[in-house]
Amino acid sequence: MSKQQPVIFDIGWNACINCGACIAICPQEAGFVSPFDTIAVDRPCDIACLLCEQICPVDTIRHRPAVAEVTPAGAVGR
Repeated sequence: MSKQQPVIFDIGWNACINCGACIAICPQEAGFVSPFDTIAVDRPCDIACLLCEQICPVDTIRHRPAVAEVTPAGAVGR
């Protein structure tokens, strides 16, 4: 079985009904929750099973690859 690439979840907050289905089905540790009582959106999911996307009754959970942000050498943050 190949390991899935980590993902970051995005949630359409205007459509989310806070039903809790995404948290209930998530196999991540109990702390993988956002401040809005949904799956975490601010950190990578290493499991990347995507069960939360599949169970969402309003189809508002999306994922994108979790890629490390690289800052070019000598770049200055603003």
